[in-house]
Amino acid sequence: MRENLMKKSIVLGSTLFLLLGVSAAGVFAGGTYAKQVKKGVEQLKRGEYQDARDSFEEAVRINDASPDGHFGLGMANFHLREDSDAEKAFTRVIEIRPRDSEPYKMLGELYYRMDDFEQARRSWEKAVALEPANAGLRARLERIKREHKTERDFNRDVTSNFLVKYEGREKISAGRIVLAILEDAYGDVGKELSYYPSHEIQVILYSNKQFQDVTRAPDWSAGIYDGKIRMPIGGIEKETPALRRILYHEYTHAVVRAITPRVPSWLNEGLAMHFEGRVLSAGNEKEFRQIAQAGKLPALSKLEGSFVGLRGDQVRYAYLFSLSAVRFMIDRYGLYRATTILEELAKGASVGDAVSTGLLISYEEFDRQWKESLQE
Repeated sequence: MRENLMKKSIVLGSTLFLLLGVSAAGVFAGGTYAKQVKKGVEQLKRGEYQDARDSFEEAVRINDASPDGHFGLGMANFHLREDSDAEKAFTRVIEIRPRDSEPYKMLGELYYRMDDFEQARRSWEKAVALEPANAGLRARLERIKREHKTERDFNRDVTSNFLVKYEGREKISAGRIVLAILEDAYGDVGKELSYYPSHEIQVILYSNKQFQDVTRAPDWSAGIYDGKIRMPIGGIEKETPALRRILYHEYTHAVVRAITPRVPSWLNEGLAMHFEGRVLSAGNEKEFRQIAQAGKLPALSKLEGSFVGLRGDQVRYAYLFSLSAVRFMIDRYGLYRATTILEELAKGASVGDAVSTGLLISYEEFDRQWKESLQE
């Protein structure tokens, strides 16, 4: 399932940073400070986080008393996963501008990623106090309270790539089964996409009730990725094909997210289903042929948003059309082209430009070719 919570998160791209204007102090400093901050913002937008950090470090050297350079430095270090440096930068913003909610939001995100629920809660409570009308932030705070209440006594198993959390010693074997499958996925998906996440990926295993209480996910969801892989599990005693499919699916979302936070749902879900081993049945292909011939296939641009709010046949068709489009892309152009599209999105390209660069044809032409293939 597509990561719905993280899509609403304040850390996606650098849009939050753009809310901060360059301070007057920077303008008075001969414009050099302002130019460095502007340069850093543009680098953040393109996903050039190392270069952005260099630009903001220079801005801070020019003017340590203005918060914008420190905030940008925090954002760059956040994306580079230099957590200690990011924490210092956001804390400095608070020292300079204590009534600003944005650094508290980012500290909340940072602590949450570090699995420090208590510190994350405190940071978001301060942000809510400064921005009480922000419904999304209030929902974020309530979410972490539910998570903390549910997960505070969970056990942990750790490998070099994953942290798995679960309740009760009786689930130790289940945790180890999940870890073994995820290590397989790390190798298999990484080889095909030529990408291996450098950071630890968290996986939380819940009872069915806990999963619903924490995530509020749709009833049809067998798992979600929202920055962490979350799954409801029963009494897992051995590996099953269904368990393997779900874990490969959600792990693929984690890899895609690590490459870029900006990705259309049809590509995200299509890749996840491809790596879980999902194929279109003869019945699906016949049904699609009839829909295509009737001219009722949706444009891929209509499948870029989240599928979370869809119901019934809408959900089914959205996922199957996504799989169909991605399988066509792989068969016609090769899987490495999908990786190129993701890399272009990471640089800040629009979906249309990313597809054009990756496939060497326009987004509209790819859409047309895919639909024509369904009528053959």
